[in-house]
Amino acid sequence: MLSFLARLPILKRLIPSIGCRILKLLKKNVGFYKIGKVDFFLDFLDPIDRQIIIHKKYEEDQILFLEDQIKQVSFDYFFDIGANSGYYSFYFAEKFNELKVISFEPNFLAFYKFKKTLSKNLFNNIKVFNFGLSDQKKKVNIASMISHNYIHSNSTIVGDNQEHNRKLKLSEAFVEIGDHLYQFSGKKILFKIDVEGHEIYTLKGLIKNLSSNNCLILIEISNHKFDEVFNFFTQIGFKKIFKSKFRHDYVFKNF
Repeated sequence: MLSFLARLPILKRLIPSIGCRILKLLKKNVGFYKIGKVDFFLDFLDPIDRQIIIHKKYEEDQILFLEDQIKQVSFDYFFDIGANSGYYSFYFAEKFNELKVISFEPNFLAFYKFKKTLSKNLFNNIKVFNFGLSDQKKKVNIASMISHNYIHSNSTIVGDNQEHNRKLKLSEAFVEIGDHLYQFSGKKILFKIDVEGHEIYTLKGLIKNLSSNNCLILIEISNHKFDEVFNFFTQIGFKKIFKSKFRHDYVFKNF
């Protein structure tokens, strides 16, 4: 019913706004929500979690495209880089039991929600790590939006000289080099990369794996970063095969 009402224009904005105020007042905004066959630990105050709770789905055109690709290709691994609370990871782990899911999330709040969901459900094909992937191993600063006194669980890696902004919460996180962690060869690997502007560094840190395996990559690319990322893919033999109708999400593959 909530999903249906949220589609009505007059209620599209009212339901989230009113819901946030009531749940925050009652301190009932965090808990487990049944989405499909998975009990997700989510926070109604978080914009991404709220979409999942209200609509019982998230980024549907991307999800359905990747699901079709998995059925055709039978991937060995799914790397969820920038997993947030884990919707993609749990969706595909539940659908495809033989798929090995490896997830990375540097934001501790998002990682915490992911771990709570993992502990509630019986999955033996998911591993999750509380760090991101880049072309260097180091400690970084991440910035999270603040709205209505709530700190969002999606983050952007920022420079050391980031100016103070009352709408941003700065915290420390860690990144690792993907190629130092895994050295696959001859495998079929599906990637989802959602790293809020850090795409080229994440890709450079995975260059050996991208060159040694059959890879398909769903990646969010902002307009001002597109040429740089597109040229990188072209140079290593990847081609674009999909563009989301609603977001700056693209799919590239090398086979």
